[in-house]
Amino acid sequence: MTTTDDYCSKENNVSERQRKACQEDWLLNESNCYEIHDADPSNQKTWEEARANCSGYNADFVIVHSQEEKDMINGYSWGKQDESGCWIGLRVENGRWKWIDGSDLAVDFWIGTPFDGQCAVSVQGVGWRSVSCADRKRWICKKKALCV
Repeated sequence: MTTTDDYCSKENNVSERQRKACQEDWLLNESNCYEIHDADPSNQKTWEEARANCSGYNADFVIVHSQEEKDMINGYSWGKQDESGCWIGLRVENGRWKWIDGSDLAVDFWIGTPFDGQCAVSVQGVGWRSVSCADRKRWICKKKALCV
């Protein structure tokens, strides 16, 4: 559960709190905060498990609607084509690529042909790949930044 202390720290025993846009260890980009879960293989999660982890931070998987954000996410998705990559909020539902907010993937060439049981990972230097949602991968959570 997120608390005030996650965003408002007391520095050097000062009684006033310093307010931050994102929790500690979260990355700020424009008006959003991102948490890159670079888990070692034994702690990687399925798509559903990783999404539940994001939910515990009052966050969810990354939903990408611009090339700029896609490029930014790709830069944090360490790995090679034959390696892990990071889960994002995109999966196949009823034969179509859908974001977790229910919107369709607008630019199909970003990932390729949809097959049921597939979810998307972002892999640095490669882009997005379609893999089984049951695979165990790293993941990226996203939530709105606090106003500062």
